[in-house]
Amino acid sequence: MPHFRRVQHARPAFTLIELMIVVAIVSVLLAILLPALSASRQAALDLRCRSQFRNVTQSFVAFASDTSGVNRGDSEKLDRLFRIEDFQESIYRIHEFWEGPIVARSTYSVNLPPMFCPASPAKMERRSGIPCSSGAVAPQKNVSVGFNKRLETKSKVVNGTLTGVKAYLGEKILQFPDVPLLLDVEGELAVSRGVIPYYAAPPLPKDAGPDIYLNGKYWFPSFRHRGSVNVAFVGGHVLSSRQPLNEPWWRWNYQPD
Repeated sequence: MPHFRRVQHARPAFTLIELMIVVAIVSVLLAILLPALSASRQAALDLRCRSQFRNVTQSFVAFASDTSGVNRGDSEKLDRLFRIEDFQESIYRIHEFWEGPIVARSTYSVNLPPMFCPASPAKMERRSGIPCSSGAVAPQKNVSVGFNKRLETKSKVVNGTLTGVKAYLGEKILQFPDVPLLLDVEGELAVSRGVIPYYAAPPLPKDAGPDIYLNGKYWFPSFRHRGSVNVAFVGGHVLSSRQPLNEPWWRWNYQPD
């Protein structure tokens, strides 16, 4: 019987040149797609930051209102006035606003989110039994959101000497919607200057009146949102700027009576 030999055809394969062309095409596509993906991610983080800031401003309106019935913590002793630190502690859920088991230290979880910018996702913890100004939120270098320090300590001339005195707020603050309430900050920069990053205030022009923040030590905004800083206002709106001190309607100079 005749025997037939099976003829095996060689399988087609990529040549070296074809592989190089494929690699080049993939590289070009990645070069096009990666910046777009990065921009989309940054935009999503910026949106989350703005949303979180708006939530804080809404809570502030309720905290400042005399008729809301919101617990003001230690400020309940001040009749119709309150300290911005007590509102801050209510947001962080520390000191008299502590939630959960009383422990020396507790890492913030997704069920109890701290007030930090989502574009700066650093781990933070809270400490029981102490106020925010004593380091209840740590590590301080990871703090990424700060309140307007002029709402916490205001400039005043006492017996001919410029000094800082505690500021007390009331419902009247809601009449000034363009006053900055909180903003993105660089906690690490603040720590390097020897100041706590929970509050920030820019220096005012020399002709604007007495100013204990003139040296700029307390000004450490973060421009992490594509070169801009997010600022939330008493009126509830959130704006971004590359030059926050040059915005005409932003009332950085406001301080309570």
